[in-house]
Amino acid sequence: MALMYGPVAAAQDTSAASGNGSGTQTTSTSNAAPEKKNAAADKDKKSAKNLAQVNVTGIRASLESAQTLKQNADQIVDSITAVDINALPDRSVTETLQRISGVTIDRFISPNDPDHPSSEGSNVTIRGLTMVGTLLNGGDSFSSNSGRGLSFEDVPAELMAGVDVYKNPNAEIIEGGIGGTVDLRTRMPFDAPGQQVGFSTGVNEGDIAEKSKPSASFLYSNRWKTEDFGEFGALVDVSYSELASQTDGIQLEPFTLRTDSAALAGTDFKQVYVPGGAQWRTLDFNRRRIGISGAFQWRPTNNLEFYSRFMRSIYNMDWLERGAIYADSAYDMTPAPGTTFKYNSQGIFQSGWMNSDANYTNYAGSADGVAMNGDTRYQVQTTVTTDWTNGFKYNLNDHMILSGSLQLVKSTSDETDFTIFDETYLPGLYLNTVGNHGMPSITVNPASFVNNPANYFWSAAMDHFENETGMERAGRLDLEDDFADNKWLQYVKFGIRYTDRDENNNSSPYNWGAITEPWATISSSPSGLASLNSYLTNESSLYSFSNFYRGEVNVPSLYFPNAALAESYPAAYAILKTIEASGGWKPVQLTPGDINDQGEKTKTAYGILYFGNDDALGIPFDGNIGVRLVRTDVSTSGEGVYPNLAAYSGLSDPLQTAYYGQYFPIAANQHYQNALPSFNLRFKLTDDLQWRIAASKAMTRPDFSELQPYLQLGATLNTNNTEVLRWSGTAGNPNLKAMVADQYDTALEWYFAPTGLLYTTAFFKDIGNYIAEETETEVYNNQQWAITRPYNIGNGMIRGAEIGYNQFFDFLPGALKGLGMQANFTYVHSEGGVNTATNPYSGQTVPGFSLPMTGLSPRSFNLAGMYQYGPWQARVAYSYRSRYLLTTSDASTSLPTWSDNYGQLDASIFYKIDSHLQVGLTLNNLTNSTVKTLMGPTSYGNGVVDYHLYPRGWFTTDRRAELVLRGTF
Repeated sequence: MALMYGPVAAAQDTSAASGNGSGTQTTSTSNAAPEKKNAAADKDKKSAKNLAQVNVTGIRASLESAQTLKQNADQIVDSITAVDINALPDRSVTETLQRISGVTIDRFISPNDPDHPSSEGSNVTIRGLTMVGTLLNGGDSFSSNSGRGLSFEDVPAELMAGVDVYKNPNAEIIEGGIGGTVDLRTRMPFDAPGQQVGFSTGVNEGDIAEKSKPSASFLYSNRWKTEDFGEFGALVDVSYSELASQTDGIQLEPFTLRTDSAALAGTDFKQVYVPGGAQWRTLDFNRRRIGISGAFQWRPTNNLEFYSRFMRSIYNMDWLERGAIYADSAYDMTPAPGTTFKYNSQGIFQSGWMNSDANYTNYAGSADGVAMNGDTRYQVQTTVTTDWTNGFKYNLNDHMILSGSLQLVKSTSDETDFTIFDETYLPGLYLNTVGNHGMPSITVNPASFVNNPANYFWSAAMDHFENETGMERAGRLDLEDDFADNKWLQYVKFGIRYTDRDENNNSSPYNWGAITEPWATISSSPSGLASLNSYLTNESSLYSFSNFYRGEVNVPSLYFPNAALAESYPAAYAILKTIEASGGWKPVQLTPGDINDQGEKTKTAYGILYFGNDDALGIPFDGNIGVRLVRTDVSTSGEGVYPNLAAYSGLSDPLQTAYYGQYFPIAANQHYQNALPSFNLRFKLTDDLQWRIAASKAMTRPDFSELQPYLQLGATLNTNNTEVLRWSGTAGNPNLKAMVADQYDTALEWYFAPTGLLYTTAFFKDIGNYIAEETETEVYNNQQWAITRPYNIGNGMIRGAEIGYNQFFDFLPGALKGLGMQANFTYVHSEGGVNTATNPYSGQTVPGFSLPMTGLSPRSFNLAGMYQYGPWQARVAYSYRSRYLLTTSDASTSLPTWSDNYGQLDASIFYKIDSHLQVGLTLNNLTNSTVKTLMGPTSYGNGVVDYHLYPRGWFTTDRRAELVLRGTF
């Protein structure tokens, strides 16, 4: 507890990771807490007080505060603090987290969508695991659109006082992350000695989007003493920020093994690999993030404190995409008549004029052309997350503290996704897969063909929506007892916690339907197709892809449906239905399989003992040992549906009578218990050198999507529809249990200066109950069905090491002493994970092969140069992660998809005008980095596997700059 008395003024809020063992209860009640009487605590207390007297600000103060948190924590923790108000090192929480060793982020709008990168990061992983626990001020928090955890991109960075990452948590910390736990800390009024006023304002712009967007934040905090009612404190912190960016991308369709004469023509190869097509897209992204944080503290006596803390974040995101894709149904592109393909020495396609195997007699261009779809896609999403916590802390006597809280978390998310397609058949298309900078380029001949709307027709539409609501009510009670003057025992803590969570998630399928197609025609057109020059002539226009990929990639202009039409869902249906074929696209309707309502209750109890001795082993040591006992109760109800065979007259009457698409109820209620022991030991080898040992067991509950109580049964018929060849189905699994991990860490830490640290950590995780899909035989209605659903069947192992270094070079003369450096490197190795692959020719599922766990980069590092001297401070930071698996089966390609090596350089520079104001510039993606994705291996069944990793996509996004003015009074 000694730290709670000192560094609060310098670090704004250090209680989250302080040596008092309070874990994540950051209620800032430090002055009311009883003082520990042991010598080690007294020593830490004196050091903390000395630190608080040093008047430092900016980068140096934040680094010093974070280092103090790490050194005095009762477990292994890494922190980033914002000593200055609204001054986290990056403009988003996600990008801030990536600066911590072992923490990496994705560069995609959604982690499950590798076709749409983002200019801001998403999806935090710790030591390669996506199963990350997310806390806000020590309490559980979540976003309804991200499963179990919090979408860090939803949370305004301006509201944060700091971020703590626990990689091997002790028994006090709320369970939920086998990768680790991230705790976001907001400010409290008692963190500061008196009134605080802070603000920031700025404007940012990307060099591709060329749209200026504002940001602003304001904080007011104060505390007042009264004679009769004790001391009061109040704080309000609001933020607003917008961002606009543009992403250009070009992609190749899957490469397939070819042995046909057309593909082999002009070569000596026996087999070659040819891409099934290509696509290019431009995406305009807009984001608005609003946050408000409020806090009230009341200390009626020195021994009693009440607090109320509130935070709400509102995240609005929309993006508009114009995408072009050419491919045929089996990826069997052939050389255009009179031409041959060019290959490299391995038989991999390099360039050639292409022709599709598709040929529709009612469309003249299809005979010697390539089917090209142009889509205008608009997605809009709003996520609102509210967290309200009320609590107290009471000093029962000079050695016992009782604390408790009640918490309400509610999150809602609404998403609408609507796409309109047009189509053409390009008579001459040349693909070069190794063009400028190794990226593909596309040429059309004649070039004027794409400029004529008569060569296009209205093709299809697709819609999808999600409405999700999650609510959790939680209560906790904790008792701490101090062993005064005991040479071995410091204190003990016990606690209980109860949660009641409801999840109501509605998610429709992606509902594709034809408007007009060669096989879905209308009578009013001679070709049966609704051409763009004759139908809805004001609803499409030519898009030029000007300066595409900053002019480095050549792609043709195309006609696309207008943005205003895609943005007007569902009103667009009234327009499109006037031209569409009979039975064409209709707006999606929810079915019982799209509705997922679940309830979950947890009961938790923990106990933890803190101990230490300065003399018994010849060197001072301390530590803690504890256990967290968790019971999880799950209640779900849903439906199963049989196939509808009544319409197939060739089947027997009993089959038609038994299966007519009827629903039947499914209900599941289960519970499971987990015991989560933890042990932490620290040896203080010298005043500056310490060695830590940590062991614990962690758990992560299944996502609610995996628990969904819905069963879709199906029947595969023969070509004559007279016999059922296969009975199958897909389902969620409400009987899944939590994944667990036995984890071990050891760390050596050398604190050689107030802002000087060198550390290394080795870690090992043994993961059990890993969740993976498997097909098993189940019986319904006396019939055996092959049901594919998730099971707890897998095991995994992760091991690795981290090394980190921080220092300001105070020994240098004059202004050079303002130089500093931060660096860290992480190596992770994993085993476990099996992919179920899809044959790109037949579409049939084939046996898989071993793959690493998703989200795990074997190597990652951060390197930052810092400078703070006089009124100037600056930072240049480079972050890198190596290739990692994004998904075992991408929705577009059905292949494993990887994100290739990626590094990005960011920078900032600030000038302090006076003691209250500073102005600065922040810069992102100075390296103009390319997000590159890969695909493969490809399994064809019968033991035939193509182990090549083929290029899938190249994406570039804005270099961003923001001019910022900050003030503190």
